[in-house]
Amino acid sequence: MESNEQEQASYDVHAVERKWREVWDGLDAFRAGSAAPQPNGEPAERRYALTMFPYPSGDLHMGHAEVMALHDVIARYWWQQGYDVLNPMGWDSFGLPAENAAIRNDEHPATYTYANIDTQYHSFRNYAISFDWSRRFNTSDPEYYTWTQWLFLKFRERGLAYRKNSPVNWCPNDQTVLANEQVVDGHCERCGAEVTKRELTQWYFKITDYAQ
Repeated sequence: MESNEQEQASYDVHAVERKWREVWDGLDAFRAGSAAPQPNGEPAERRYALTMFPYPSGDLHMGHAEVMALHDVIARYWWQQGYDVLNPMGWDSFGLPAENAAIRNDEHPATYTYANIDTQYHSFRNYAISFDWSRRFNTSDPEYYTWTQWLFLKFRERGLAYRKNSPVNWCPNDQTVLANEQVVDGHCERCGAEVTKRELTQWYFKITDYAQ
């Protein structure tokens, strides 16, 4: 009994995790395009795994761990089935939660946000999730939002983006428009400020043109 207790006490969980994380990093096993061909010689069928992009307003918490674990089960299952899986990871770094957190901490939003991204990145590596880290990005990077702007221009060229005046939910604290889902009992779900109605010119997408 004493021997077993000594063995348990000497077992360094963190050292074992570090060892095998280095092994998996060296294998780069979850890079898109690395799946073995099918038995007939054809390339492996592709799958796209995409989870939520966290707001970099602090370090990760148990809610992130829960969501990412479920996502990882699906991605790993596809890998085990022989699919070539694209499983990128990014950060919603243009979000209001990140900006508000920077303001609360009296730091420049860019400095605070990218520091938190780095912190969350290392926490994700400790989770050992099957992300393809060669596909890492931030929504505040020009390399990313250049393409969201390009998509918007394509929508506009085809008449699918238009402007009109309409009443909107307005948060006086965050100085921004809120979706109906972001208003809880008449208050902003993020900061708790009382929401008012304003008439503003807004951009809209003609998504109803594609309703079935």
